[in-house]
Amino acid sequence: MPTNDDFDANAERLADDLRTTADDLTTDLGVTGADLRDRAEAAAGQLAERASGAAAELADRAQNAAADLADMAKAFADKITPEDLQGTLEQVRANLEHAAQDVLGAVNEIVTALTNRTGK
Repeated sequence: MPTNDDFDANAERLADDLRTTADDLTTDLGVTGADLRDRAEAAAGQLAERASGAAAELADRAQNAAADLADMAKAFADKITPEDLQGTLEQVRANLEHAAQDVLGAVNEIVTALTNRTGK
């Protein structure tokens, strides 16, 4: 039958094993934590690099689009000549004069019709 000394020796050995296991787990957790921190830092760096690259690409695209738009506006402005504008304005003026004559003619007809009705 085991004696108290045997139980004490087993208890001491189990306590040592538990301490060793706890130390091993602490070390493993420290290593795992450091590894996770390193991975997170690396991922953050990659994301920042990709975001910076995307921002630069978008800025370049916006600049190119603005330059294209400016070129189109210049080309459009180059096609319109002062003569074209003058011709358009003269046509609008002629249309307005014709419309004014039509309105005056209609007013005269109304006045004539009213005058004829009243007999004056």
